[in-house]
Amino acid sequence: LPAGPRRPEQPIRFSHRLHARAMKCVGCHAQAATGAAAGTPRLADCLDCHEGAQATSPEGRKEEAKLDAYATAKGEVPWVRITALAPHTFFSHRRHVTLAKVECATCHGPIAETDALPARPLVDLTMTRCMSCHGQRGAALDCLACHR
Repeated sequence: LPAGPRRPEQPIRFSHRLHARAMKCVGCHAQAATGAAAGTPRLADCLDCHEGAQATSPEGRKEEAKLDAYATAKGEVPWVRITALAPHTFFSHRRHVTLAKVECATCHGPIAETDALPARPLVDLTMTRCMSCHGQRGAALDCLACHR
């Protein structure tokens, strides 16, 4: 994780706000519905919608050109991860998103309102916060449910 409040240099300026208008989180983070990690979108996922120009502003066209360059190079977009849990913590997106129907904003805060990826997670994912949510929802409070 990046140190301090400085925003990590992302390869493309990404607006969750614009994308959240058109699709649900699992549209780009498809692994969240079926796996432990939500994962980052693959270039092929981006190109499903971004075949040809869609941006109307010069800045938007500049960002789309970066996406086109990754497509031409047949490489993935090297997104910089900003969230991480302690190595001894197990978290299943599938268990929370698909089975428990927890909204993404519960843990990720108002990410759908951002026009650029934040420097840090918008919500502090502390054990106290998780335990409180588990208690409210009647979910497991056993240490071994989340700690390995």
